[in-house]
Amino acid sequence: MRTVKEISGLTGVSVRALHYYDSIGLLKPAKVTEAGYRLYDDAALARLQTTGIP
Repeated sequence: MRTVKEISGLTGVSVRALHYYDSIGLLKPAKVTEAGYRLYDDAALARLQTTGIP
C-alpha cells in the first residue's frame, strides 16, 4: 500500500488532484486508515498510469 504522497511522487499527479479524484469517485483508495489517510494499492497506481488521468 502506498500513501497519497508516494503516489504523487511516482506519477507527478498532485496530492490535491488525488484527493479530488477520490471525492468524485474517479480513483478511490484501496483503504482509508482510522486517521483518514488514503492508501492506494498497485491496481490503483496502474489505473492512474494507464488511463491518462491528468
